[in-house]
Amino acid sequence: MLCDDYIFVLEVIKNGEKYGNKRVGVQSTNHLGFLPAKGINHNIRELRNNSKKEKVLLIQTAFLGDFILTTPVIKKLSHFYGDEKVFVIARPFASEISKSRIIPFDKDKKNKKFFEFLNTLRKIISIKPQIAFVPHLSATSSLLAFLPLIPIRIGFEENPLSFLFTHKIKKYGVRFEHEVERISKILIPAGLDLKDIELKPEIFVDQNYLSKWEKFFHEVKNNYNYKVNKSIGKEKIKIVAFSPFSNWRTKTWFWWKEFLETNKIKDFIFILLGQKEETGNFPRNVINLSGKTSLRDVVAIIKLSDIFLGVDNGLSHIASSFDKPSFVIFGPTIPEFGFFPLSKKFQVIEVSGLECKPCSPHGPQVCPKGHFSCMKELTPEQVEFLFLKFVNSENNLSEKNNSFTH
Repeated sequence: MLCDDYIFVLEVIKNGEKYGNKRVGVQSTNHLGFLPAKGINHNIRELRNNSKKEKVLLIQTAFLGDFILTTPVIKKLSHFYGDEKVFVIARPFASEISKSRIIPFDKDKKNKKFFEFLNTLRKIISIKPQIAFVPHLSATSSLLAFLPLIPIRIGFEENPLSFLFTHKIKKYGVRFEHEVERISKILIPAGLDLKDIELKPEIFVDQNYLSKWEKFFHEVKNNYNYKVNKSIGKEKIKIVAFSPFSNWRTKTWFWWKEFLETNKIKDFIFILLGQKEETGNFPRNVINLSGKTSLRDVVAIIKLSDIFLGVDNGLSHIASSFDKPSFVIFGPTIPEFGFFPLSKKFQVIEVSGLECKPCSPHGPQVCPKGHFSCMKELTPEQVEFLFLKFVNSENNLSEKNNSFTH
C-alpha cells in the first residue's frame, strides 16, 4: 500500500526563494466497493471461477504516461486470467514497451479515425472477449467495449458514457491518491484482490536496444573522460536522461537550453530526449538525440542512465518503472493531481503561490494568462542549484518502502 503518511519532498520556489517541504498523504483504496449498473445482473463470480476459459479486454488509448501507469493492472489481469487470454487496445506505441497482446488503435490519424475505430471493432468481435475493463475516461473507449456486446463491461463512473457499463466504480476518492492507485480500482468490480497488486509500473526493455546503447554509453564516457574532463574518473561520470518537453506545450520547461549552459553541470553527460528534433549548438557534455530515437531507444537510454531530469511527462513514468532517481519540474500542473514519480528517490520542484496554477488538468498549449510564470520563474540557476542538491545530498531525496502493494 502507498501508505497514508507517506511524505515526499517538494522543493517549492516563489519569487526566487525556496520554501520548505510539503506533505502529501496517499489514500488506500481498501474501503471502496463497486456499483453495478441498474438492471444488470451478470455473474462476475461465475466468470472468475472460469477465469482460465475467459478472454479479457483492457482498453487504454490515452497517452504514454497513462498507459505506463496502467501496466500494474495489465500485469494483475495477466497473472489471474493468463497472458494468452488478455488483450489490450492501446495506441501503436504500446507494442514497443509491452509484451501483452496489443491491438493497436491509432487515434492520431484524425482523418482516418473512424476507419481505425471500425477496424478495431472488427478485431474485438473476432476475439470474442467476455470481460472488458475500461480505465480510460473516454467516450470512444466506452463504445469499443459496448458495441461488440461484451457481456461484462467495467469502467469508471466519471466516464461520459458510463451508462454503457454493466459495472462501474468511482475513480476519484475524497482524499489524495496517486493515479496508479486510482486506475487499479478498475479491478474491484471483478472481485480481484488489490492487497497483492504491485503498483510500480512495469515496461518491456528490448535487449537488442539495451546492448546497442550500452556500447554507445561506454564510448561516450571514454570520449568525455579523455577529451573534456580528465579530472573525473570514468566510473564517476553521471549520465542524465534529460527530457524537458511535453505534448502539452506549457509543460515544457522554458529555460532548458539556458540550463544546459550553466557551469556547475559540466561534470554530467546530458542526453537530450524528445520527439521533435531540436537544433542549435550545445555544450560538449550534451548529446542531442531529440527527434532521433524510437520509443524502444528511449526506454533503453533511460534504463541505462544514472538520473532522470524532466517535466511532468510520460518519460518520467518510464524512469519510475526502472526506479531511477528522478528530478521533475512541474509547471501548470501540480503533483497533487497524482502524477508525481514513483521512484524511491525523487524530487519535484514547482512555483507556488500562483493564483492561476493549476490552470488545467493537463496543461494547455498556450498560457491562459500570457505570462507563463509557472515555468519562467524556475530559472536555470535555481534549477541548477536544486538539481545539484538533489544529486549530492540523500537527505533531500524522497525515500519509500520497497513495497508498492496495497
